[in-house]
Amino acid sequence: MTSVTDRDFIAEMQQAVEAAIPEGDYVASVVAADLVDRLRVEDPELLAGWLHLKAPVILADVVARRSNSKRQTARVGAPRRAFAEAARSFTTDGDVRVLSPFAAEYVVDEANTRRAVANMTADDCRFVAAKYEDAARISKLEAAFHRAVAKKIGGRVVGEVFTEEQYLEMYRSVTQQGPRAVPRAAA
Repeated sequence: MTSVTDRDFIAEMQQAVEAAIPEGDYVASVVAADLVDRLRVEDPELLAGWLHLKAPVILADVVARRSNSKRQTARVGAPRRAFAEAARSFTTDGDVRVLSPFAAEYVVDEANTRRAVANMTADDCRFVAAKYEDAARISKLEAAFHRAVAKKIGGRVVGEVFTEEQYLEMYRSVTQQGPRAVPRAAA
């Protein structure tokens, strides 16, 4: 592989990504898979170099998603766990695969420290609660904004009713955010 200093893998990949995104509607995972397939054939050095440089960021996301997945599994599995525990009192064949809610992890501070529920302090719980409250507040404002846009556009599309500046002005007034705020993209 060429050394990192010979090519600007970050800039080149940004260009490749921009070129891969079609006009109009698309599915991000399909665009990404197609780009990876194309780069494996046309420029494997770019793909490898970019992945080498981005590995820590990508792996941090994988680690965070694992934690979030464990928490979701615990949330979904809790009713099954209660049933399994009741069943165990009658038989030895309980569902031991369900993750304990105490093993679920949350980010508990501004440094993004993750901690299992069983080890969380009162301050940790307050931090988590504040993050949920903030996310709920932002989500409600975003929902109000999109409902207001839908009401204004009726059977048309946004670009037929608003200029980009009008859209941003409405967003900022509905969400009560500053002059540089822009709508968040939904996942």
